[in-house]
Amino acid sequence: MISINVIGELISGSYGNTPYSRNYEKDIYNQMVELAEQADDAATVEEYNGILAEFAMLTTEDLSNKQFVMPLMGGVQLYRDPAGRHFVQFEDGDIIGTPLPSVLVQRFIYTESVGADVTPLYKLWMRWLRNPVLCKKNAEDFTKRFFDFIDMKYVHPKLKEELMEEHGLSEELAEQRATMYQVKITKEGLINAFKVSREIMHKYDTETGEEIPRYERTFNPDTGEIQSEGLPEHVEDRLFEPSIKGQSGDAFYCEGANGYDSAQHFIKVGCTHRLPSWDMVNTNDDQSCVPGLHVGGLKYIAWYSGEIHNIFVDPMHVGAVPDSQDGAIRCLQYFVHSSLSGVNGSMYHSSTYASMTDDEWDEMKDSLIEEQTNKIELVRQLL
Repeated sequence: MISINVIGELISGSYGNTPYSRNYEKDIYNQMVELAEQADDAATVEEYNGILAEFAMLTTEDLSNKQFVMPLMGGVQLYRDPAGRHFVQFEDGDIIGTPLPSVLVQRFIYTESVGADVTPLYKLWMRWLRNPVLCKKNAEDFTKRFFDFIDMKYVHPKLKEELMEEHGLSEELAEQRATMYQVKITKEGLINAFKVSREIMHKYDTETGEEIPRYERTFNPDTGEIQSEGLPEHVEDRLFEPSIKGQSGDAFYCEGANGYDSAQHFIKVGCTHRLPSWDMVNTNDDQSCVPGLHVGGLKYIAWYSGEIHNIFVDPMHVGAVPDSQDGAIRCLQYFVHSSLSGVNGSMYHSSTYASMTDDEWDEMKDSLIEEQTNKIELVRQLL
């Protein structure tokens, strides 16, 4: 019998009574699976032993050489060096000198092993490398924290209960089926996370300044029953504020067709929300409940009551990943693309927001090049 398991960056298992473990490579993995299927169908002992001998050759590897792991997209490849570190290498041979964290490598390998597209993970990594905070603190630790956050799992209690009560699954199997990643990754490499807010149900009379209801209920004239809460048809026309800070804390911009010209404390669907500068984001990973825009995963929103929004975050806008298990991060900017409290009046595609942050990166890159050029010229003048 041949057993094959993909665990982290390794393929391991046994053939006959012989255990093995080797680094994952897609072509090797595919050959192993094919041989295992042949072994299951072997008609004679001689045929079976021949398959085991062929399989044994696949379990050996030369660990002294840099080895190709997998293609990512458009000629870009993932390589492993003799020390076991993984790097992105381009078609022309250039290598990005920052090694990938092991949790991301394992995600690449698992994603490919199940036949899924690895491109979003590659784009997530490339967007992460744009993050300006990387050069201001321990980049290795910050990177590990971020990708541990991306890999966090959550057992959805409602789904688990449904699988047990309505479909008769055992608790163990139901928990397995109800386990999911806390955040998703879009095809452009953005993070699809969550934000909790509180809806603002009042407004102010423009003449008296008196607080009055924002929405007016309507009633059945015959029965007196409530016919409508008076809420707008589309969620973009509703107003929210952070669930904890409310109108306190640092003001932030809410920019979009239905946004505001100045920094406020309002959250609206269809808008980009951002702080004026990185100085307003506490980037200390060991501190919680400090300045910055707070977003998170499924476990994070379970701690709070209020309205839940789906958001996009570009990895280059993440400033801190606190040392906690609630799945929260602090960032400079995010985009609210929908809300569980109502229906959208417009479509907001992740590709549109990704294009906006790509333009921002182009400006940042030009500024960095200009700054570096000015420093070089100053050095030349001093020589």
